[in-house]
Amino acid sequence: MKHASVLLRVLCLMLAALLCCGILASCGETEETSSTAPNTSKEQDETSNSLAGEYTDEDGKYVAKTSGNTYGKTVVKFLTCGVNATYNSELTYNDYANPSPTTNVNEQIPEVINKAYKDRNNLVEEQLDIIIEEEYVFDGKRKNADMCNRIRTDNLAYSGDYHVVVPCLYDGATLAQEGHLLNLYSLPGIQMEAPWWEQFFNKEMTIAGQLYFTIGDIGTINKSSTAALTFNKTLYLENNLDAKYGGLPYDLVRNGKWTLDVALEMTKEFSDDVNDDGTIDYEDLVGWSGQLDDMWSLFYGSGSKLASTDTADGYPVLTAYSERSSVVMEKMQSLVQDKEHYLSANDYFGVVQWPSILLRDNFIAGQSLFYNGSVSTPMELGDMEDNYGLLPIPKADEAQENYFSLVNPWTSTCFAVPTSVKDADLEMVADFLNAIGAASINIVSPAYIEQCLEYMKTRDDDTIDMIEHYILPGRGCDIGMIFAWGGLDTMLHDMASQPLGTFSSNYQTRESAAQKALDETIGFFKELEGK
Repeated sequence: MKHASVLLRVLCLMLAALLCCGILASCGETEETSSTAPNTSKEQDETSNSLAGEYTDEDGKYVAKTSGNTYGKTVVKFLTCGVNATYNSELTYNDYANPSPTTNVNEQIPEVINKAYKDRNNLVEEQLDIIIEEEYVFDGKRKNADMCNRIRTDNLAYSGDYHVVVPCLYDGATLAQEGHLLNLYSLPGIQMEAPWWEQFFNKEMTIAGQLYFTIGDIGTINKSSTAALTFNKTLYLENNLDAKYGGLPYDLVRNGKWTLDVALEMTKEFSDDVNDDGTIDYEDLVGWSGQLDDMWSLFYGSGSKLASTDTADGYPVLTAYSERSSVVMEKMQSLVQDKEHYLSANDYFGVVQWPSILLRDNFIAGQSLFYNGSVSTPMELGDMEDNYGLLPIPKADEAQENYFSLVNPWTSTCFAVPTSVKDADLEMVADFLNAIGAASINIVSPAYIEQCLEYMKTRDDDTIDMIEHYILPGRGCDIGMIFAWGGLDTMLHDMASQPLGTFSSNYQTRESAAQKALDETIGFFKELEGK
């Protein structure tokens, strides 16, 4: 177990401090300075080691502080949501032998992870004398829809029988600024500074000393939502790109030369109408397969952010537009508007429910050099015949010091406590979050890492190096994207179809509304400050 804790400290804390939203750096920078991370890896290691020492026992096992109370078999319930009628839980054991109506039996998660959920929950249930349950809300729209409405209704009627809500990041922000969530820092005895919470996230999302939702080791979806670029190593070598570019992309990453310009040039190497239907589509050979969310991951990967809390007073400011981000935007547009070499899954809605599957299958078939997904993409590639590897999102240019990996706000879940929770239950909820957090970092995260590495180890050791030293250390978030002030998040999507050179004008049309919405959020937090 001690060995697992050491591995976890490297991969999991750096993956927040994992797999499947850089770390302390990119979330605390303004647009003009975001090309250089303020925290060195040495500083990150010192921070991680300090936290580990404070929260571990002599065997290196993470231990939470609780009130010492037990709760007489009280049911502690999660309220979770997803965009499908059936799902795989990230919080409770998925009983595929005796499935519930909401259990997804067609896409089962690896048993090593599923069993870790059970072992984790059994431990916490015994420790606190509670029963852990989960209720699932099917929310097809995901953003400000059924999940939000359920929580709003229950809060107003004080009728919620759940203690922790697990919405997407977007809904976390919506519910927070509507007053439906409790300030996590206010929970009696809560250990929000503990290493099982993602401290880069807490830092970025704290306004006026208040934090209403967070992410961490309790869940695996937020880990799987970390941007990473998968590339077809076989295709790369068969076309002698190693000779042309001076080695594999891994070498470019290590030399600081893995940039948007290079990625764009490589993308243009591949285009062939394989199915001979007169157009380049999801059955053809292309350089890059992605979706509109590429606009998010590439923008963030360039060191750019829509907003930042790295200010003297800790209040967020808009940082979306600058001369540098304008240059980055044109490079991004030149990629996604190149219909001969780039495919977007968003163009195929209506063909299947989730068109990214079409592009993923095309990648598996060896017909795409790049597939822009997440750190957990290897889990989706099955027995792909070609060799592949993972890369960080390319930098804007060689002057940018670090690689940055976005935690996607639509796909990632978060954890929050609704205002419907009775005051008398708050200490129990804090004990529960502390205990399940520590148990998760001890049990679930090592299992998740083990499974992810199991999928990757048959490919090459370079991929592990990319994850450990480049993708995970750059994991971070963008408060402007999560709070979506003025629709700036969708503006990035819209730029995929806008003419080059129009980033400034498109931003200006939304800046006033974004600033007004941001000011309203700050005003709300200030009003609650000190209460």
